[in-house]
Amino acid sequence: MIGRTIYVLVVSTAVASADVLTFENDYAGFVEAAGPLSVIDFETDPNGEPTDGGDELTETFNYDSQGIHFSAGYPNPPFPYPILSGGDPYELTVLAPPFEHTWIIGEFTTPALAIGGFFPGITAICAFDEDSVELGCAAYNKGGSGNFVGIVSDVPIYGFTFDDGDNGETIESVGVPSLPRRDPRGSAMW
Repeated sequence: MIGRTIYVLVVSTAVASADVLTFENDYAGFVEAAGPLSVIDFETDPNGEPTDGGDELTETFNYDSQGIHFSAGYPNPPFPYPILSGGDPYELTVLAPPFEHTWIIGEFTTPALAIGGFFPGITAICAFDEDSVELGCAAYNKGGSGNFVGIVSDVPIYGFTFDDGDNGETIESVGVPSLPRRDPRGSAMW
């Protein structure tokens, strides 16, 4: 009798169980679902001074006081943080060498129930729970500035990414709910 060994490889992609709404170029619908927003528009540095371009975010020079810590998804330094670019519009940009892949990472200082952002060209936004499990993604592909993607979740969002699948990523602004929305009885809707 010939012995046989059978190996079974089980691959699983974890996705959190959440009610998630996605918004592709529908800022009005996002605001309606998310409620009042706080916006980071990159017209000012994290210290409140006007952005004049070329300022690199760092571990300590970041938007933590406004609720989000930004970094770059690049596997090797010297590109750990995005750079603020002055101009019209003001933007947050991260670049990697040609043929490398990078993206913008945002980590909330306090979990939120929504995240959205304006960007030029193509991007996808993905939101993650406290265990880094993907809650949902939204993507939009249109040339020019002022495109929007957003996510609203009933599960707290701890982090998010903006990623166009290339060696650079740019966002023009991000918005998060300033306070949890309440139903008429006074309890939180989320």
